[in-house]
Amino acid sequence: MALIRTKGLVIKEVYVDDADKIITLMTEDIGKISVSARGARKNGRQAYGTQILTYGQYILYKGRNSYSLNGCDILTSFFDLANDLERFTYAAHMMELASDACTDDQTTGRVLNLLLHGLNALNKGREPMLISSAFSMKLAQVCGYPPHVTSCANCHTKELKTIYFSFKKCGFICEVCAKNDGDALPVTIGTAKAILHVLCSDQAGVFSFNLSSENLERFSDISNRYIAERFDKRYEKLNYLKEIRQVSYHLGGE
Repeated sequence: MALIRTKGLVIKEVYVDDADKIITLMTEDIGKISVSARGARKNGRQAYGTQILTYGQYILYKGRNSYSLNGCDILTSFFDLANDLERFTYAAHMMELASDACTDDQTTGRVLNLLLHGLNALNKGREPMLISSAFSMKLAQVCGYPPHVTSCANCHTKELKTIYFSFKKCGFICEVCAKNDGDALPVTIGTAKAILHVLCSDQAGVFSFNLSSENLERFSDISNRYIAERFDKRYEKLNYLKEIRQVSYHLGGE
């Protein structure tokens, strides 16, 4: 068996029995892989190194059809996010998106880098809805699906006095074209600037901005729907937070 060293983030862990785990590791150079971690639940160092939201250096044995864990060193742990239901839910949503984006080794490395920047921003206490929404928009670009934002995606005019976002045309459209697109959403200047910032920034700078609550809601709506349509999948984790907020609102009103 060949011995491999790689850096990666644990995005899933499954207990097999009282001693073993199987983890899903998103790596910087060998893609998204499943790793058998025998005895990890009883080995203190490996127990922590194989926790979800742990970024580390991993030593793996590569068999004919599988990987097995030989050793690990923790580089960064984001596990404290699990102590906050809201932040952990957003982190879980981002990991699900990232997992779906890992189509090849090269893409996985870029997605991992973006995800680590996003988790670090969450860990520092940044607004979780903003971080998750910016992550979704940048992830679409990383995967080759950037929205058209340099002109009207339909008629190509650059005179956009009033901006709309068209999911049919995958980008900004003008007020005239929006009249024939009943599904298009009006976009404020603040929201448009947020989208442009995300698309024009390198991965380290993606999350370095703020939005008003009104602009953030629209930015979130656009980002979440846009990535879901690109991946052709319904993402449900954030719905739990909406349900909790609704329950809390009604209880508080009684």
